[in-house]
Amino acid sequence: MRIVTYSAEDFDRLSQAAAKVNAARSLRHRPFVDYYYATQEWCRLYLVVDGDDRVAAAMGLEHLRFEYDRREVTLGCASNLVTFEPGAGGYLFLLWMRASHIACLYGGSADTHRLVRSQKWTYFPGVKVYRLNARARARPAEPLWRRAAKSMLRAVAPGVDIAAHVERSVMRDHPEMEVRAERRFTNDLLPDSGSFVFRFAPTTAYLNWRYSTELSFVRYRLYRILTRGRTSGYVVVNERPERLLVAQADGVDPDTVALGILLAIARVAAEGARTREVILTSAHGRMQEIFTGVGFRSNKADRPFVLTSTKGALDFRLDTSDWLVNFDWTDNGLRAPFLDEDQARRVTIGSTARAPESRPPRG
Repeated sequence: MRIVTYSAEDFDRLSQAAAKVNAARSLRHRPFVDYYYATQEWCRLYLVVDGDDRVAAAMGLEHLRFEYDRREVTLGCASNLVTFEPGAGGYLFLLWMRASHIACLYGGSADTHRLVRSQKWTYFPGVKVYRLNARARARPAEPLWRRAAKSMLRAVAPGVDIAAHVERSVMRDHPEMEVRAERRFTNDLLPDSGSFVFRFAPTTAYLNWRYSTELSFVRYRLYRILTRGRTSGYVVVNERPERLLVAQADGVDPDTVALGILLAIARVAAEGARTREVILTSAHGRMQEIFTGVGFRSNKADRPFVLTSTKGALDFRLDTSDWLVNFDWTDNGLRAPFLDEDQARRVTIGSTARAPESRPPRG
């Protein structure tokens, strides 16, 4: 077996392998795979190829710039680690370790967590997923009656009018704050967030690639946070017809970021379905207070955030209550079915089978 770096010429054999495993569905969508894994040197997809030239395993590896205690740290984050032939994934796990001073798993499958637990990785508690207008989700393995019942619950649940709710709970008390739509990141959007011990701190080049507002398979909405007319941070919302996901946000302090997030989701909700589910993650104690105070509720279990150092001791404290953590890092938020798949499906089901019209992305 050999390891190759994915290029567009490899898509057909990758798709053939991914068709056999439900967990690899995202790897069958070419617009996502070719953009995310084949356009920037900091994010690549590695394939194990067997003697018959078939893909035996796949793993994405992205190197992300963070700050911890005001110093730069680079995390090697894996995504779409899928084995199609027994034992082939071990080659990619070794590559992950060799290529990363600090390796990170954020989310991840049960199989991957069994592996990292056996390697004594460090789990950091306190990263919670919060939801507003939570929807009952059907799982493929559930009986048909249970999936039907959840579908009915989703249909009859009224939900909170997000825009009106935020206006009552935030806008009236914080008239000094507003958000403004943007199309691209500029350097003045990036704050000096010294109030957070740990935060994602990429360049504008990375942000304009990862959270581009012009992609077909995902719709990102970028907002500038303004406090008394001055830029104090930004928010990126991943918008789908059925839900809003807070993808990435940063700002000068925890209150600014949390309130800016609420204002941004209210703006997006006001332009479409106003009772959509909203999902975000948070570890920061003050931000969690703000989110729960306006009705967000967290999952009981933490969202796994796991690190290991391959070059010596890991010097991160276990306390995450002053961390700024967002959901849509690595490929979180970039999961099938993608937005352009949904659009194609709706057109096919409709009365006329025509391609969906393209439209310029809104800010």
